[in-house]
Amino acid sequence: MANEPPSDEPPPAPFGVPELLELVAGARRVLDVGCGSGRLTVALARAVAEVTGMDTSADRLAHAVRLAEKAGVQLTLVEADMEEPLPFTDASFDAVTSRLSLMIPRDAVPTLRELGRVLEPRGRIATVVWAALPENPWFDAPREAVRAVLGDERASFARAFGRLGSPRDAERAHRAAGFDDVEGRLLREQVVRADAAEHWRLLATENGHFRRIDAALGEHERRALVVELEARLAPYHADGGLELPRTLVLVTGRRPE
Repeated sequence: MANEPPSDEPPPAPFGVPELLELVAGARRVLDVGCGSGRLTVALARAVAEVTGMDTSADRLAHAVRLAEKAGVQLTLVEADMEEPLPFTDASFDAVTSRLSLMIPRDAVPTLRELGRVLEPRGRIATVVWAALPENPWFDAPREAVRAVLGDERASFARAFGRLGSPRDAERAHRAAGFDDVEGRLLREQVVRADAAEHWRLLATENGHFRRIDAALGEHERRALVVELEARLAPYHADGGLELPRTLVLVTGRRPE
């Protein structure tokens, strides 16, 4: 109801976060690589004694500071590039997490090898990336609708989406970096929407790529785009609405003794 007071309950954890938290449970020192605005990092800090978040963006790290203050947790935040030597000594952490950042390097193996260096022996790594585009029509269909209506240039964003997008490919990269006990699996959920118009509207609210596109649209373009998107999402109609698969690849491993 409109007059209800705001809830003190935290918002639902982003997709993949509960699984990452479970996999590093018991670790005392955790590094969250490519932490962005800090949603996973703050969730880790609620469960782990010492958490360090690392990202290249000062703006995103500032958002993480505000999120940590609101949550009442302590974080160490470091501005650094995961594709460069990490600013940590060997064996600094008991566990390393990464949510969606390992898609960024064209070759993830050197990055993973450096993450292994800062892990203590038998320390655990747990990473998630988006699965390949066919497993993620919630993202692929809108981007292809943008391509059809607005052209290739406007649809050229997020090219790394789906890199390492199968358990086999992601496992191979972790093993090549020297990790033992490597296991990969898919995580699946359904995005439920009333229709294509609602899906576009919520994407433009939640996702920076689509937000920038939507902000530049005229009303005619927006209507054309929603019509195109409706056609592309037709296979996912269910119970009077849409159920759109969303899939991550989760990989775990350990640094050798």
